[in-house]
Amino acid sequence: MSVRDSLSVVQLTDLHLLADPEQDFKGQKPWHNLVAVLEQSLKAHPVDLFLLTGDLSQDESVESYQQLYQLMQETGVPWHWIPGNHDSVDLMQALHPIDFSVVSGEWQWLLLNSQSGQPHGELDESQRQQLLQALEQPQALYQAIAIHHQPLLVGPGRQGENHNPLMDNSEAIAGIDSIPLRDQGWLWQTLTGFPAVKTVICGHVHQEQHLVKDQLSLLTTPATSIQFASDINEFQIADLAPGYRWLNLMPDGHVESRVYRLEN
Repeated sequence: MSVRDSLSVVQLTDLHLLADPEQDFKGQKPWHNLVAVLEQSLKAHPVDLFLLTGDLSQDESVESYQQLYQLMQETGVPWHWIPGNHDSVDLMQALHPIDFSVVSGEWQWLLLNSQSGQPHGELDESQRQQLLQALEQPQALYQAIAIHHQPLLVGPGRQGENHNPLMDNSEAIAGIDSIPLRDQGWLWQTLTGFPAVKTVICGHVHQEQHLVKDQLSLLTTPATSIQFASDINEFQIADLAPGYRWLNLMPDGHVESRVYRLEN
């Protein structure tokens, strides 16, 4: 990529693949959805990079990761993955690295592992220190962050709020906001102190949102599997097509982004 070129990135998230490609998951066929979404994205964009942001496997089977690895390799496009709460880090690493930093042209992606061993997300101290060092010593003019769990709440009436420990066992907070990144706002407060950070993308929420807090954007993305309703305080499957997010990272630091859903 030359200095004058943009970086075209496709985010795929919450695949929830199973060992049997024909197996149903809550009314969807995850493998067939993924293949169709991948084909559509490659036809629609000159993709420079695929980012897979967690919950790649529903059953954490060797077969599901092997099939995903082979599919991504066949695209011929560079790709990186991070784990979600449903994933096996060991199985992922045995096939393909889980990288922390990816540099291309004027942009550096920092890929965070928020897996905690529980449905919610956490960033341990070693990863916080690694992130701080990368922010203080950037390897490109601009940076973008990818993480599985949402670092800001996304539910109705609390969009853009930070996690608060008082919420963890509250009956008033249900659905995906009951299992966010539990960090009391540390990540967001940290990132907003570094102007080179231009955007944050996450998975986990199975819905499209664009939140702006302290002049930094959080982009959430539809799953390639099932979708969750965004306007209620509980887990409810929405009758929406699978999708992906396309990002165009410009050499001047500007970020263009749009969500596309499966057309057929």
